[in-house]
Amino acid sequence: MPHSSGGGHSGGGCHSGGFHSGSHSSNSRVSTVRYSRSYFPGAICYIYYDRHFHPHAWYASKDETGKRKPSWIALIIMVMVLLIPLVFIFYSGYHQPRKLNAKYDNSIKIYDTADVLTDEQEQALTETFKEFRHLTGIAPAFESVTDVLDWQLESKAYGSYVSKFNDEMHWLIVYSNISNGRSWAFEGMQGNDTDPVLTTYITDKFNKELYEALSNDSNDVYTAFNNTFKSCNSYVMKPYYNLESGMIIFAVIWTLVMGYLIAGQLFNNHMAKRIQNSVVLEEKPELKKCPYCDSPYYAYTIDRCPKCGGEVDFPKKKPTDDIDSEF
Repeated sequence: MPHSSGGGHSGGGCHSGGFHSGSHSSNSRVSTVRYSRSYFPGAICYIYYDRHFHPHAWYASKDETGKRKPSWIALIIMVMVLLIPLVFIFYSGYHQPRKLNAKYDNSIKIYDTADVLTDEQEQALTETFKEFRHLTGIAPAFESVTDVLDWQLESKAYGSYVSKFNDEMHWLIVYSNISNGRSWAFEGMQGNDTDPVLTTYITDKFNKELYEALSNDSNDVYTAFNNTFKSCNSYVMKPYYNLESGMIIFAVIWTLVMGYLIAGQLFNNHMAKRIQNSVVLEEKPELKKCPYCDSPYYAYTIDRCPKCGGEVDFPKKKPTDDIDSEF
């Protein structure tokens, strides 16, 4: 079905037409483990030593020692899921228009029911329309009406299109001349098959130029339309880059969602790596110092100083330590 290509009216500016152009879902494992640098009720204490041999205590809601490993494959997949659609989205902004070759009744039609054009002007406008058709494969058409207000014009243009054309290859511009002589409006209606050429970028540019031309008191209707179409003929088939607003919004939302999931996976990998390099401490954390190098360590977490390698005074407890303590 045809759809609006936008329009405008005197004193009110111009507006875009319909959006020319799926949903995707993703899920991720959400960790239910709570982590903190401070103790909380029921927390398990972990001790790890950084590359500078400094000890650190942190807490988790449950013991995951030996259960979690960093998932780099999952992270790589997430990055690919982020980048591949974004590459496609930004690549889709490049447009190389190609002439449409569909077979249809492409004769130029001008319906000047409001009598805003002379016979000579109709003929001249027809030649300009033929040039546009030659370049694009799309047949433009013009219709003038009287006293159809701007808010009524889209419905009028749609009705005119479906009653006059049985294809999706025309571009009908309806011009309304208000009887007070000072007000006017126009609305475009394009067939769906014209979308590859008549993108929102092109029709918005056309609408803006036509609005400015009609707003110029020195132009009559013919001059405004003829000059605007001649201008459009000069750029309509040239390559250009433009991302439509819907694509930009989708790209921003996609980046935020995937960025959140990637950040979550990075955190999970970080915590899994920390768990692998940590020791569960069942006692209350108590800092001690190595008797040889004075480096700090937490009691009962190591057998030898991570800095100098010397034996510490409070090494890890062995199972026999608990048995001996009972006697």
